[in-house]
Amino acid sequence: MRNSMWAVAAVAAVTAVMLSGCVATASDADIADTPSTASTPSLDPALREQLETALDEGFEASGMPGVIVGVWIPGEEEWVSARGVADVATDEPMARGNQQKIGSITKTIVSTVMLQVIGEAEFDVSLDDTLDRWYPDFPEASSITVRMLLNHSSGTGEAGRAQVDRICSAPHAVPTPDELIAVGAATPRADFAPGAGFEYANTNYFLLGGILEQVTGEELATLIHDRITEPFGMERSRFAPDGEVTAPLTHGYSDFCPELGQPADTVGWSNGESWAGGGMVSTLDDLHAWGEALGEGAGVTPELQVARYAEVAPIPGQAGAAYGLGTGLVSDVETGCVLSVSHAGAEPGYGSNLAYYPATGAVFAILGNGDGGTGDATAEVLNALAPVLRSAFLGSSTEPCAAPWG
Repeated sequence: MRNSMWAVAAVAAVTAVMLSGCVATASDADIADTPSTASTPSLDPALREQLETALDEGFEASGMPGVIVGVWIPGEEEWVSARGVADVATDEPMARGNQQKIGSITKTIVSTVMLQVIGEAEFDVSLDDTLDRWYPDFPEASSITVRMLLNHSSGTGEAGRAQVDRICSAPHAVPTPDELIAVGAATPRADFAPGAGFEYANTNYFLLGGILEQVTGEELATLIHDRITEPFGMERSRFAPDGEVTAPLTHGYSDFCPELGQPADTVGWSNGESWAGGGMVSTLDDLHAWGEALGEGAGVTPELQVARYAEVAPIPGQAGAAYGLGTGLVSDVETGCVLSVSHAGAEPGYGSNLAYYPATGAVFAILGNGDGGTGDATAEVLNALAPVLRSAFLGSSTEPCAAPWG
């Protein structure tokens, strides 16, 4: 078992999703419930066939019981395709309306709420404010800024294995935010000063969630509903630390806790250990809506939208890859243009990924119901599809782009 499934999956998939895409063979009944695309140009049949083949290969390699993927390219017919089952006990197939846990994609939402709040004059908070305003006893609080929490450059350590152990010992528990922050405070720091490196850590987002609640006087669930899920039409998405997933739903299957079964059905487990770092549940179509909204700014001021993709922490060993203010980024090393804005998510039994491609306005989403014991089983599907959709996602322009993109 790896030290931290959340950190590994979310960071490793930044570059994987840059060139990924997907297709589908969802059930006839499921497809029939979707909006008609009769007036939209069809996807090239040869491309469709290549994608279907790649999806077959990636799904087989992933070992997941089921997966569903979607590609939305402006001006072209959508492509949504599923493989496998949502429930191994009943053989119910994966379906686009199914709700499941999406893990750290939650960070794109919490960071957006923070940037919205920073941009509104009624609230007293800025990117440069230091953590000691709200959590004076947290290690290095006087040197850690809101900006550093957003881009994981604070140096706060990732709980990793200890976090997995807590989940396995009490999968239905819902720790309080203060308890989660206390665990983060006791976790050894990374070996760099605040702002001088990159260490992906859920604690950064636990602190951001706590700051948001103190600054606004609202619970984080209310902020996410009022500012994200309701205005962007995400009717089947919810901030759910309790982990409740509502039907129609996808069961998750995890190899992380051998003592609980191999695999263990995790659909009833809580999201408590992930809170502001990964507590959302959602569906494929809601992720599509969120991907479009994120690419268009999602209510963030133009200045902060630029900062979101400029105030980055480079990811060591991955050329052009960085973490901005709440999203993973891949930029062209020649032009500096942002090629993709993405985030992966992993909860026990579940994997997910969402990406927006500025050059074409394309959105990609994937939901799977297995973790493979590593948290990154969905990466097998991403890697198989990447070569097929590279040009469709990235376009052909090599001109420098406007900030954050043209």
